[in-house]
Amino acid sequence: MSGLRTGSPHRRMYLAAFLLDFSVAAGLMAVPFLIVGRLGGGATLLGAVGALQMGLYSGGCLVSSFLAPRAGNNLTVARFGAGIFAVVLFMTSLLDNPLACAAAACLPFLGLSLAWPAMQSWLGREPDPEKRARQVAGFNTATALGFMASPLVVGPLYDFHFRAPFILLLGCGLTVIILLASLPSGGAKTSLPPGEDKRLSYPLTPGLLYASWLSTFTANALVSALRSLYPMRMESLSEAGDITLAGGLHWPFLDTCGPATLFSWMAFLLSFSTVACFILLGRTSGWQHRFSLIAMGQIAAASCFLLLGRTHSLVVMFLCFAVAGANYGLCFFTSLYYSLACAPSAHRRAAVNEGALGAGGFAGAMGLGYAAGATNLATAFTWAPVAVLAAVALQYGLLRHYPAASAIERHEV
Repeated sequence: MSGLRTGSPHRRMYLAAFLLDFSVAAGLMAVPFLIVGRLGGGATLLGAVGALQMGLYSGGCLVSSFLAPRAGNNLTVARFGAGIFAVVLFMTSLLDNPLACAAAACLPFLGLSLAWPAMQSWLGREPDPEKRARQVAGFNTATALGFMASPLVVGPLYDFHFRAPFILLLGCGLTVIILLASLPSGGAKTSLPPGEDKRLSYPLTPGLLYASWLSTFTANALVSALRSLYPMRMESLSEAGDITLAGGLHWPFLDTCGPATLFSWMAFLLSFSTVACFILLGRTSGWQHRFSLIAMGQIAAASCFLLLGRTHSLVVMFLCFAVAGANYGLCFFTSLYYSLACAPSAHRRAAVNEGALGAGGFAGAMGLGYAAGATNLATAFTWAPVAVLAAVALQYGLLRHYPAASAIERHEV
């Protein structure tokens, strides 16, 4: 532990974020294959599991937005939540009943709802907006790198032995607890003297904050649907031998890859484009107050669902997953940055933002899961853009309805 304390606290937080999201991605990828491949579950059960995971996460975040700020040392809350997530999710692999496995796969997300807002608010004490943007970018990049690297490891591991990914995520969770215990509980040290807080150097309107939260809801709904349901698409295409490289061209190498390995490449690109977006946004400022960029990103991502429900081409799948990941990066980065703009409200806003994230995951997985069960996956994906257009219209309504607020009101949002 003493050796860990000698490094930069922010770098240790970034490493903890990387490992925790590595574990989350491992669970999100391994659980659907476990339920479908070994326990005989279907699309409806997969959608329900993904939805309940995000629903419990969303509800837990909203409850913690009121309770956790009163807990004193928020990193203690984060350690407790990370431990719950890792231990309970590992136990999922020990069950042989699909319903019991589904229930055990959902409960860990209550622990995750305690960990993430507390870890994010630790960054929110930095008053300088430029430095805070770099720290948010570093934190988000670390989490996205965890999501990006995890599928490349978990896919082959699962094809080797179905319990291997769960053992790995348990080890990552224990390491996260150690890293968080090494951090100073008071948060990041500021580089500015008292009284020189610059965090409100630009006007943050309530409408922009609310619209950004809703955009995070929409972006994660799309990503959650892909993570929860597309493994089933890959299973069916693989069994039928219908996966092509591009334009009907069949690559013999594809016959040697299992569906989990093929999907891991798509999950990798999903997170890779998110990382690229985080890095770009952390080094620029032109995206601030540009709602049009957020709207266009959501529409582009939703349009990809029209292709994903029908294509057999890996190239098309890769491109669509990359667009969805970039949109998620854009929406989440802006909403988190706006949420941390006021130190007294940072934890509460971060928790609400994570609640919106989880609620979107619930809606995406549940809605498309039941739609796919009632019709088919192609039809469910075809109607996704309609829901996204409605969400973008609502975001624009929020932006117009809530005008600029005074400095005092901005602190109270």
